[in-house]
Amino acid sequence: MYKLIAFIRPYAKYLLLAWIVAIVTVSSSPSIPSLRIHTEKTDIRLDYLIHFLEYASLAFLTYLAFAGKDFRIPAVRYLLFTSCLIIFAIADESHQILIPGRTFNPKDLLSNLAGIAGGLVFCVVVFRKMCKSIPG
Repeated sequence: MYKLIAFIRPYAKYLLLAWIVAIVTVSSSPSIPSLRIHTEKTDIRLDYLIHFLEYASLAFLTYLAFAGKDFRIPAVRYLLFTSCLIIFAIADESHQILIPGRTFNPKDLLSNLAGIAGGLVFCVVVFRKMCKSIPG
């Protein structure tokens, strides 16, 4: 896993920018169909899972783009980019009020915020473990 992350790392800021553009592009598209799994008793909406994964990936790329060589981030920088991610998630969901066929969905926003939290926890745990296993 270290080799993969070391390979991606020099491009993390570019990947982060591309991911932000992709998120804004998709969320600005009118009338995106909702993905659902139909069961006997209920429908399961997959868009909440998609929101979670979308923002967990955003958090991962943000962490990778701003981490130091040892994959650590000073607390102030960590809080700053976490705040920026939260503001972006709120703005992304809120701007959909202006898009025909789209609405503000509080559950989507909660999925976005959960994805940010999950992605950042994943990064802290994985990168700490990875740093301990790096020789030298």
